[in-house]
Parts: sequence; C-alpha cells; structure tokens
Amino acid sequence: MRIVIVGGGAIGRLFGSFLVRGGNEIILIDIDLRTLGALREKGIGLVENGDEHFEEALSYPVQALASAESLTSADLVILLVKSQDTMAAVKDVAHLISADCPLLCLQTGLGNFEVASKIVPAENILLGITFMSGTALSEARVRRGGTGKTYIGELDGTFSARLENIHAVLNRCGLETQMVKDIIGRLWCKVITYSAINPVSAILQVPNGSLTSKMESITLMKRLLDEGREVANAHSIELVYPDLYELLFDACTKSSNNLSSMLQDILNEVPTEIEAQNGAICRYADQYGISVPTHRTMVELIKLLECWKPGVEQS
Repeated sequence: MRIVIVGGGAIGRLFGSFLVRGGNEIILIDIDLRTLGALREKGIGLVENGDEHFEEALSYPVQALASAESLTSADLVILLVKSQDTMAAVKDVAHLISADCPLLCLQTGLGNFEVASKIVPAENILLGITFMSGTALSEARVRRGGTGKTYIGELDGTFSARLENIHAVLNRCGLETQMVKDIIGRLWCKVITYSAINPVSAILQVPNGSLTSKMESITLMKRLLDEGREVANAHSIELVYPDLYELLFDACTKSSNNLSSMLQDILNEVPTEIEAQNGAICRYADQYGISVPTHRTMVELIKLLECWKPGVEQS
C-alpha cells in the first residue's frame, strides 16, 4: 500500500516505522528541514521503550518530502499534524484525496473534520484516534511509549470496504486497530481525557505516570473530566466510555514514562494544541452557557507558558 503520512512528529514516526516494517511504501510529509534531512539520511529511528542506547535505534527508510505537490497518487493519506496546521496540510494533499484514497484524520482535537471537509469532500474523510504514545527524539528518532489501541471509523458508522482494508493493513503491521461505528463519541472521550492529562503534565512538567501519584493532581484532572463531560452531554454526544476516570488512569499507566505531547511542545518551545483541546471545550461550553472554569484556567496557563520559556527570568 502506498501511504502518505502528513506530520513527522512522534506519532507520525511511530506509524511510519510500523507501516514500513509491514512492507508498505511510506511517504512522510513534514515542513521541518532538520527532520526532513535526518529522515532522508537515516530514515525513522525507532527506540523501544526503556532502551537508552539511541545509537542502536532500528532504522526504517521512508521518502521524506516538504510538500505533497509532486505526488500524483496514493492509496491512503494519514493526517497527523497539529490541529492548527490542519488547513494547510489538507490543502497540500487535497489533489490525492478520493473515494479510493481517503483522508484518515488521526488527531487529538475537536474541529479537524470540520476544517478538512471545507477542502475535500466529507465522504472521503475517515476519523480515528490512537492511544499509542511516543517521544520525538533528535535526528528523526522516536522512543516508543506505552502500547495503545487505534480506532477508526466512517462518519456514517458503516463498515465500508475501504475501512476494512485499512483496518487489515494496520493490524497486519502490528498497529492494533479496531473498526467502530461511534468514532465521534470516542473522539470526544479522548479529547476530554487528554485535555485533563496534557495541560496538567505540561504545567507541572512531569511524565504522565506522575499525575496519578498525587491526590492534588488527581482532583484537578477530575474537575477537568467532569466539566468536559457536562459539555459533551449538552451537545448530545454519546460518550462511549462510561468511566472517563478509568480511561484517564489507564492512559497514564500505559504511558507512565512518556512526556505528553503538550509538555514536549512546551519544552521544545513550539505552539501546543491547547486551542483544539481545552480551548475547543470552552467554545462548545459557550454555546450552551456552561461554566468550565478549570478548562479556561488551563488555556490561560498554557498560553502563558507558550509565551514565556519555563525557568527563564523574563525581562
């Protein structure tokens, strides 16, 4: 299968390495010149969790491009960019998207489908979520974090032939994947859960596993979950997971040594996805006049961290 992955961050590298290992042709699109150079020279370097010998990373060759403009065909496009980059990324690959080459949005944020569907036909878009975790390292390497399942679905809930084909390819490559009818509800569950994990870990600057070791952080995350659930219920979103607390604890346990994507962004001094996670929950809350003070505080604090480098005296 000829697969285009848009976004060379931690999850893009993880998916790329597994898909190459499964015998697929992978084209990875990224705009970071250093990442592109490393990918072209060495491929994706996969470091297994707990392995500190980065130089022994297994290498998986990919075609690395700054744009999809030169590509004329593909079988699947997987979107793994940050939510704020969705519009530009979809415009770049729009000429590849069709019923036979769908766009699979695997991002953690609300609103990506709405943005993408303004550029390509909605019927050619699939949604998904993944609970795989990883930490991006230098020279296009990635340290695999905890294991996690991936869920994919059609917007109309059908198990189409193309969905079944993608499901088979991902599983054959070692990416544990399940087809689901309720992908929107699952997406909301993940966004609510990670809107509790991501900002708290980024503000405290601790790995995910530390968040469930102190009652103060547990209580803070519980408030975020409760506020998010209230917003989802107001919008008649059927939350597939009845116990979001269990989902949160499970996510933190399976990625205990992993730095959340938001913490990685803060440490690397790049913009976070706070607006597509906590910010989106705030915007949906406004539509029904729901109070979400904890989410608003998270947005404000993360935006301050984006402006001010942590630990450095500001002039």
